[in-house]
Amino acid sequence: MLLDILQLTHELLSKDLIIDSFNLMLNEMQENVSLVSYSSRLASQIWTEMQNDFLPNFILCNTTQRFVRSSRVPPVPVQKPSVPYAKPNFYCGTPDLNSAYQSFARLYCGFFGVPHMFSLVKLLGSRSLPWLMRALLDHISNKITTVEPMITGLQQALPKSIGLLPFDGGISGCMRLVKEHLSCWHSKSELKAEVLCGIKEIGSILYWMGLLDIVLREVDTRHFMQTAPWLGLIPGADGQILHSQDGGDSPMVTLFKSATTATTSNHNCTNPSSFHTISRQAEAADLLYKANINTGSVLEYALAFTSAALDKYCSKWSAAPKTGFIDITTSKDFYRIFSGLQIEYLEESVQLQSNTYEMLGDSVAWGGCTIIYLLGQQLHFELFDFSHQVLNVAEVESVAISPTQKNPNFLQGIEGLLEAMKKARRLNNHVFSMLKARCPLEDKQACAIKQSGAPLHRVKFENTVSAFETLPQKGA
Repeated sequence: MLLDILQLTHELLSKDLIIDSFNLMLNEMQENVSLVSYSSRLASQIWTEMQNDFLPNFILCNTTQRFVRSSRVPPVPVQKPSVPYAKPNFYCGTPDLNSAYQSFARLYCGFFGVPHMFSLVKLLGSRSLPWLMRALLDHISNKITTVEPMITGLQQALPKSIGLLPFDGGISGCMRLVKEHLSCWHSKSELKAEVLCGIKEIGSILYWMGLLDIVLREVDTRHFMQTAPWLGLIPGADGQILHSQDGGDSPMVTLFKSATTATTSNHNCTNPSSFHTISRQAEAADLLYKANINTGSVLEYALAFTSAALDKYCSKWSAAPKTGFIDITTSKDFYRIFSGLQIEYLEESVQLQSNTYEMLGDSVAWGGCTIIYLLGQQLHFELFDFSHQVLNVAEVESVAISPTQKNPNFLQGIEGLLEAMKKARRLNNHVFSMLKARCPLEDKQACAIKQSGAPLHRVKFENTVSAFETLPQKGA
């Protein structure tokens, strides 16, 4: 809003004074005048705030599609300069207008969501926004590299064999068995916290990219509605963009060509070359605008980039089984690590009444499920996840045992945990559904059994994302 006020002020002053354009003055202030400079002071400041404050200290609420500040106190407070004092006329004009603006801005200061993303897209523009996106994608790659040795430590600590949870043990027996399996992690509390925070930051960036994708699609749609009539484009029934004039010039080019022809044919025209220049500029503008119509998805690119970053750790986090069949008891793939981390922090947040959820939010599910999906482990996770197995046992137990046989004290302690597991399962399914729609994976696995009964080793194809064969790598 302050920039809008400055722009309106510039328009009023330009009526009486000869001054540079507003965009040129803004770019000069941001040190973004060079044609080869894609960064700016504003983009650098936004990235610094995201790296030092937003990613570590904000949590996602998937229901409201908002990031809110965590109740966790950061270990090292972020030092920020105080807001400079200026006269009221340098802001909104008067003290009353400043107070009204502050009341309006206060409604948006407690969270980060779609309204803030619209402002960010408008502030950075198409020049600096790609620079910020690349910085965030590099942060994902760095986080994956950082948590890799930590996950290896958790893998090595797991027992050699982890079987399926027995139905005859009931909920209490299943939870006791899970605690026995994960007792090897009791001395690795700091390691687990670091892994969860790393996964949470990855999920936050991916969800942030999803919000950016929503905003850019709306901006592109508005831009298409404004430019399509001039370019001769119409939306098709299947979402494709069609040309209203097959092989001919667009209405804009036709208009300028006809105007040029009519003007230059007049004998009183003293400078026909300038009109020919305008006609050629219209053709160039037509090509530039048409090239920007079919833009890709930011979220799909971010998922493809994440998949490429995971490729180097695929052998460690998604080892191929020796027999060709899915490993049930000996697997230590990433889905097993995330399953153990998830059920532990769910139990801690419910039974110990800690603020674990307030520290992590829903970004953990987005980060963990995205990694699981890109590694091709969704089916394994849904079959062998500890929370899924406990919920299956709970459903059987609720039918087999009459209400009079249930222990009320036990139910009071376990119902909260079961409800948290159901919520986590719904969120995981939501993330997987979104990933299937936005990032469909090719069929990667094939297995068969010979007539003798011996299994053929599973054929595992390279885990790539459709339509993204190559990606620009940093430093390339």
